[in-house]
Amino acid sequence: MTVRLPLAALALIAGLLSTPALHAGEDRDVIVRKNGTKIAGFIESETTAGIVYRTIKGTGGANTAKLNEVQFPITYAGMDGGAWAKGQSERDAGNYETAAEFFNQLATTGTREWEKVYGSIAEGECWELARKYTDAAKAFNLVVQGFGGDPATKPPIPAHRLWLDAKYRLGMAYAQAKNADADKIAQELEALGKKEGLSAAESRANAIRAAKFAADGNLNKFTEFMKKASVRSFDEPDVWFHFKLFCAESLRQSFKKGKEAAAIYREILNGLAEDPARQAQISLGLGLTLVENDKESALIELLKLDVLPYGSPDQKCEARYNAGRLLWESAQAIKANSEAMKDEKKANFVKETERAARLVISAAADGPPKNPNVDLAKALLASFGPDPDAPKPKDEKKTAPPAKKEEPKKEPAKK
Repeated sequence: MTVRLPLAALALIAGLLSTPALHAGEDRDVIVRKNGTKIAGFIESETTAGIVYRTIKGTGGANTAKLNEVQFPITYAGMDGGAWAKGQSERDAGNYETAAEFFNQLATTGTREWEKVYGSIAEGECWELARKYTDAAKAFNLVVQGFGGDPATKPPIPAHRLWLDAKYRLGMAYAQAKNADADKIAQELEALGKKEGLSAAESRANAIRAAKFAADGNLNKFTEFMKKASVRSFDEPDVWFHFKLFCAESLRQSFKKGKEAAAIYREILNGLAEDPARQAQISLGLGLTLVENDKESALIELLKLDVLPYGSPDQKCEARYNAGRLLWESAQAIKANSEAMKDEKKANFVKETERAARLVISAAADGPPKNPNVDLAKALLASFGPDPDAPKPKDEKKTAPPAKKEEPKKEPAKK
């Protein structure tokens, strides 16, 4: 029996087979819906109205996937190599300035929207991690100025999906750089929030004001605006993580409020999904916060970075130095009690704790050369004195082969 297909179907099949976009060698972007289905296509833009894409490059009508139906992040063709992959690798290794250069390369030479937007935001994040806030602001501003849309056109051009986040990060960078433009960004976000009924914009405005007062050392005003900046982990996980971490770090480092900082670090840990890199950041911060008041809990958090395969080399180095210091101090406290040292179990515990401290501090001393904890670790290791468990050098006198006795010279026989 011969199956006859309609001419329209034959034409469609022929067109698909001859379309270069479907050739096996051509990469596509992948959108994953929340129901688990995947769309392989060519994304043209991520906007506040949805993800605009085509299933066949350059032809046919564009489709739009609603934002509330999509799982983020989106996987773009090209992310597995080139400047994006190199930047991620350097960032994960703690080489933030080098990573920023790779992301800048992607943003300035890339031709696709994702390369410009994702590249600029990632560059700004790395400059921020390197504490170069003016450079961070420049990177974020590229997205703010270039991808804000235009509501005056017909039809209106919506802003990029990440534009509001980029504007928030720009304001935060300005605040930490003590740039007066932070106030301007906060005012613009507040006005946008009131005009559009957008609570997310007003929350970001309050977050920027909190950062400004943190930079000024004003604890009362910082706390006031920190509480006003209501960002939820399940709605906006990236902004939530960024602002909560900023608050915890400010309380720990700038205001020396360990108890309040620890509470926020724990809140972050409870709200984090499976994200080893971020968990490493929080474990380090929480561990450093607890060092003075809860040494046992501090050790648990700090040693996570030593034994688990996450955390940058710089983070591991700082965690190891502080963990090793705590271990050594713990051993010396017991050692100072002569009665306790008469107990064989306690004496052995001290010995094992000292051994562990030497190992952890030695690892910190081998950390990244520019990390200040390396020199601290070397100095601390030297203060420990000789390692009683170190292999003893052989006694040269005992091990040296015996010297050969010189035989008396024979006189030539007389003739």
